[in-house]
Amino acid sequence: MLLASLATGASAARAAAAVTQPPFVLSECLALLDDDPSDVDDYVSSHMVAGNERAIGHCRAVAEVMTGDALAGAEQLDQLAHEAARHEAGADDDSTEERANVAADAARAWFAAAMPGKAADAAGYGLTLTPESIALRLLKDRALLQLDQPQTVIRDLTPLADNPLLAAETHRLKAMAEVQTDAITQAQTDIEQSLTLEPDDTTSLLERGIIRQRLNNPEGARADWEKVISLEPDSHEADLARQDLTVLASDPDALPPSTVTLHASAAAPVPDAH
Repeated sequence: MLLASLATGASAARAAAAVTQPPFVLSECLALLDDDPSDVDDYVSSHMVAGNERAIGHCRAVAEVMTGDALAGAEQLDQLAHEAARHEAGADDDSTEERANVAADAARAWFAAAMPGKAADAAGYGLTLTPESIALRLLKDRALLQLDQPQTVIRDLTPLADNPLLAAETHRLKAMAEVQTDAITQAQTDIEQSLTLEPDDTTSLLERGIIRQRLNNPEGARADWEKVISLEPDSHEADLARQDLTVLASDPDALPPSTVTLHASAAAPVPDAH
C-alpha cells in the first residue's frame, strides 16, 4: 500500500508539473535563435512537449543550421516536411501549410549548406503543398539562378511583376537574372522598382551599382557601393562593395567582382523566424 501510495503521489506530481508548464510556441522558440541558438534546449525543457513534437523538431533543426551544422539541419527539415504527424490525440499541426513552411526552411538550410540543387528540390516540394506561395517560388528561383538557369527564373517571375507580395525581392531577383542574360536595360527597370520599395536594401544597392557600371555610369555605381558600406559596414555586401570600388578605381571598364559572387549566392538567407 505504501509503495502504491508513493507511486500514485509521484505520478500526480509529474502531472501537476506538466499542467503548470506553458505551451510550446514555435514562433517563441525561433525568436530565441537570433540571440543564442543554444537557448532552444532550455526553452523546450521548460515548456509542454506532449503534442508539439513536430514544432520542437522544426526549431531544433533550424538551431542546428544557425550553430554551423547546416547539412544536419537541412536533412532534418527535409525529412520533417515530408512526414505527416500520427494524428494522435493532441498531436500538433501537420497541415499542408505547416509542412510547406518546414519545406521553405529546408530550402534555406540547403542554401546555407551550399547545395542549391537540394534547395530547389525542397522549395519545389513545398510548392506541391501550397502552389500559390510566393515565398516558395522565390526560394526555388533563387536556387535556379545559382544553378545557372536565369531564363527560367525570368519566365517564372515575369507574371509576378504586379503582385504586391514580396515585390521588392521579386524585382531584385529578376534583375539579377536579367544581368546574367545581358538584359541590362530591363534589369535597371527591375532594380529601380525594388529600391523604390526598399531604398536601403544593401543587396539591391550593390546590384544597381553593377548595373550602373555596365551602363557606363561609374559615378552612379560608386555612389551605390559607397552607400552599401555606409549602411552596413560589416556586412558581406559591404566587403563586395569595397572590392568593386577597388576595381573601379584601377580599371573602370572591368566587370565588378561582385557580379559573379553576388549572383552565385543570390542573397540566399538562412532559416528565419516566422
